[in-house]
Amino acid sequence: MIRARIAAVVALAMLATALLPLVGVQASTRPDGPPPPVDLLPDMRMAPLYDFSLETTANGRTRLHFGTIGWNLGDGPIEARGQKVDPNDDYMKVKQRIYNSAGGYRDRNTSAVSIFETGDHHHHWHIRQFMLAQLYKPGDPSEDVYGLRKIGYCLLDARQKPNPPPASPPHPVYPLTACGGPNAHQFTMGLSVGYGDDYPPAFAHQWMDVTGLAPGTYRICTTVDPLGEFKEKVETNNQRWTNVKINIPNHKVKVLG
Repeated sequence: MIRARIAAVVALAMLATALLPLVGVQASTRPDGPPPPVDLLPDMRMAPLYDFSLETTANGRTRLHFGTIGWNLGDGPIEARGQKVDPNDDYMKVKQRIYNSAGGYRDRNTSAVSIFETGDHHHHWHIRQFMLAQLYKPGDPSEDVYGLRKIGYCLLDARQKPNPPPASPPHPVYPLTACGGPNAHQFTMGLSVGYGDDYPPAFAHQWMDVTGLAPGTYRICTTVDPLGEFKEKVETNNQRWTNVKINIPNHKVKVLG
């Protein structure tokens, strides 16, 4: 009887020892507190180009005008913070501020550069080459027939997207005044979730010189953040293409798709 009891105790002890690693694994997987914060990254998308038209200038050149909008459809704003390294610099280095789910943020260095003016007479600072447009024959993107390389954009909440994402603020956060004046040594500009930077076709540099372009069908590929200078939630959806039929002699341009 005593031997049987001793054998039972030993068996229980061995079973407990065998279960200890399992208990440890279960305990280690139990959360000790709230989950770590995650970055609320922006996600830039190109809206459809709009209001195409042809213009003949006084010196006989032909310009193809159209409007562009870059939407931010991510989880957080795309915020650019410019700073002069030296007060006498004619440019600013740009950092991207990324907010997180815990209410904090981090700043990351970018290769982006901000310059003042750019010849559009807007008298504020711009992120250099924030958007790119190229026109070529469909099927031959290597042949950049004509290109609109926008010198720079001031990022601001110009308009809110219809049916914006839930995280979109009800009112603009980044106004035009955030783009800074000629004497500024720093700025904070950006695009809130659900807002777009709208540049209508009448704005400076919103055209391509298509003088002498043969009548036919062409493709316009537009890309926001073409150099990948800002970190986004998705990095592969920044482009949109549009097929247009252009006939300069008849002064007609038609969107095909």
